[in-house]
Amino acid sequence: MNSSAVIDPTQTHEIVELKHQNPLTTLRVDPTGRYVAAGAQDLDVQLWNLDDGNHFSLAGHKSWVRSIDFSADGMLMYTACWGGTIKIWDLSHEIPGMKRSFQAHQGAARWVRLSTDGKRIATGGNDLLVKVWNAESGELEQQFAGHERHVYGVDFHPDGEHLVSQDLIGKVFVWNLKTNKKQRTIDASVMTGYDKKFAADMGGARDMQFNADGSLWASAGITKVVNSFAGIQDPIIVVFDWETGEAKRQLRAAEKFKGVAWGVRFHSQGFTIGTGAEKGGKGEIWFYKDDQETVFHTHAMKSAARALDLVGNDRLAVAHADGSVRLYRMTAKPNGTDDAPKATENTDGQS
Repeated sequence: MNSSAVIDPTQTHEIVELKHQNPLTTLRVDPTGRYVAAGAQDLDVQLWNLDDGNHFSLAGHKSWVRSIDFSADGMLMYTACWGGTIKIWDLSHEIPGMKRSFQAHQGAARWVRLSTDGKRIATGGNDLLVKVWNAESGELEQQFAGHERHVYGVDFHPDGEHLVSQDLIGKVFVWNLKTNKKQRTIDASVMTGYDKKFAADMGGARDMQFNADGSLWASAGITKVVNSFAGIQDPIIVVFDWETGEAKRQLRAAEKFKGVAWGVRFHSQGFTIGTGAEKGGKGEIWFYKDDQETVFHTHAMKSAARALDLVGNDRLAVAHADGSVRLYRMTAKPNGTDDAPKATENTDGQS
């Protein structure tokens, strides 16, 4: 990107398409911006090197991968699947390979996150537990109980001393890692609902993220549930104040969009980004100013979004239900044309 290019969400446009033959389930970009990884409904992890175009299909999970994270240098990747397994992948060699695998939860492991210092792994799952593991040895260091429903999301606070977890029915717990105790309970019940047709609670965090200084955190999901299996519900992103635990903003999609908010990211230039899947199969990216709740720009996409992440400061990576990862740039097109080809993967490397 030209260093003089100005970030402008209203100029968002697709620049690259990375194709896979099966619907994608989640996505993560490594902190260096080199790799983008996606889970897929064929159970494998799809890994693209954005520097050289190489593509690898990493086999080993026996169920869908729900969550992915990376080490700060992008050389290790962590994946969590519906079978409760966490796998650690070594990306430091020409051909990526599995380094370690362990059973983290009974039932689904819905989330995996690495601490800022890279020393601990946090997971949450359908056994109602939140666990913290030694990242090097894989040994269990701490275990937190208290959730009464499936744990959908977990994340470390940037201070390294706290962990936040959110469950199916909107209970959020803040855990103090020094005292090994629950420090606070936060009400996120707006992010849940009861589906009368299927007699089931629906909700849970589809994505979570802290801002850079840890003063805010955001959770993406659903609200106003009518028939969740048919997608008749509203997407919602709730931004919470870390100090008070109060919901500062409730971010909604444009009118008439029914579906799920699958992703949220804070941008350093003062806006929040969300993305979602509409019940009819389309997707949208939403942009919000940091002091407002209404969308100031919506970018329509032809396929439902399953996850969102930033690539550097100017690009977005979105995992789609049609099997593609698409990269979008948030700057004006040079000379009114696309600034990158609609590329597909260049190799079919396997591990």
